[in-house]
Amino acid sequence: MKIKFLLVTAPLLASVVLVGCSDTEQVKIANPASEYCVSIGGKLTIEKTAEGEHGICTLPSGEAIEEWALFRREHKEEKPQ
Repeated sequence: MKIKFLLVTAPLLASVVLVGCSDTEQVKIANPASEYCVSIGGKLTIEKTAEGEHGICTLPSGEAIEEWALFRREHKEEKPQ
């Protein structure tokens, strides 16, 4: 009886241990506003404030703008008529 129990539970325990030890690859998704800033030649810096972190894009022209404000300015959604 104990042998049957061991034959059934040993493989299950081994598989649980092996699954627990495997590495899981995390998928990282790029911030579209940050990607856009860099793609147009801007330099991205992260500023930490009391409200949290904000990405500031400094454009080649010298203009410094919050990354999402830049993204929204350049990607205005067309409204249906």
